[in-house]
Amino acid sequence: MFRNKPILIEGMFVLIDHGEVKGLKHWSDEFGRRRMPAVIMVSEGVLDSNCNLIKDLSDRGFEIGGQCGRGPFWNEPYDYQYEEIGRVKNKIESFIARPVRIMNSENFAYDENTLKVADKLGVEFVLGRGIAGARAVIYKPDEYNVRIISVSNVPSKGMGTGSLCDYSLWARGESPDDFKNILSGLKEDKVVLVSHTHLGGAKLYWWKVYQNFLDDNIVAWKSLDEFVTNPVMMPNAQIPLNTEVQYKKPEPIIALEQEHDLPI
Repeated sequence: MFRNKPILIEGMFVLIDHGEVKGLKHWSDEFGRRRMPAVIMVSEGVLDSNCNLIKDLSDRGFEIGGQCGRGPFWNEPYDYQYEEIGRVKNKIESFIARPVRIMNSENFAYDENTLKVADKLGVEFVLGRGIAGARAVIYKPDEYNVRIISVSNVPSKGMGTGSLCDYSLWARGESPDDFKNILSGLKEDKVVLVSHTHLGGAKLYWWKVYQNFLDDNIVAWKSLDEFVTNPVMMPNAQIPLNTEVQYKKPEPIIALEQEHDLPI
């Protein structure tokens, strides 16, 4: 058990798909079993091999977002970001029956050019690197018709901070038990919990941590639209921007191929 007494936490679950089909199916089946909403971020490569699965997930009501995976957007030119976001958005929309409303780049990086492009292309939400510890914050810059979802950000013992996420912690040398301890200490009213399909959806001990946490029912899981209400509104220049990434090369204590697989 994570807690003896539940507390009120509002949460959004974000699934990052790296082409691990078994992990994606496993998570999507679990969301269905729990009747739990989730945002599923997919890249071009995933669509090339799993377009029918992504279409099915969209038809089932999951929010499908676009992941631009060629690197973080910090300081990238407007034209480059326009081409990247537009291409990924258009490709996903060619397979699903509704607009792509949420986008991210590597490390949940964005800058003002990202916001300009998102506004121009009708992307309503951008995922941003966390700026308030484990507490997720929704910002609405005055200048753009875009909301920034600043995700939960948690420390590691030796490689700085990163998202509340299996891969982020694994890459920073943390174990599933470390992940469990972080989850058990959450006191924030609003969090974004992230899993990568090739780790949390496919590796036994990481999956168990998620399951135990979800079983405790201390989070009210919200859809994208439910989660982003009542944003903090201010000029974009006043919105905090986090560009700290100390784990550009993963340094796990257990290599991915040595992690125990789920029997799926």
